[in-house]
Amino acid sequence: MFRLTCVDFFFRLIPESLILMWGIHIFSRKTINMFRYILLSLILAISCFIIRFLPIYYGVHTDICIMLTIIIVMFIMDIPLIKSMQGAFLLYFMLSLSETISMLLLSNLNTNTDISVLQPITRCLYGIPSLIIFIISVIILKFVLKNKKASPIFL
Repeated sequence: MFRLTCVDFFFRLIPESLILMWGIHIFSRKTINMFRYILLSLILAISCFIIRFLPIYYGVHTDICIMLTIIIVMFIMDIPLIKSMQGAFLLYFMLSLSETISMLLLSNLNTNTDISVLQPITRCLYGIPSLIIFIISVIILKFVLKNKKASPIFL
């Protein structure tokens, strides 16, 4: 089973959690309290890091992290359940889409994308395109929601 290392935690999980929480703040149209934002991102990153060590099938940890994100957003950020679920599902979908696009780009460049055999630093370097795509998609979400007068269709 693939396990995360400390390098993955600092260079992948923490930035990913920061972007994810930022996106949920944008989606819920809630102002950011910087201390709470960083704290929630670290809690999410640490929780996902610990969840990866559970003896469960690959992919189940993602479902648990999504549920954990919904719970954190709902109880600590004081966002209603439906909006928490919509935000978490939308942001995790955007994250999955960015990773898919990144993997397609890397495979077109004939690089080895089997993460189980790559060194941690190489895995983190290969993850940079998906983080950049994820940041861009969150920025696009921000502009779409900012420029839209009425509520989005999915609200």
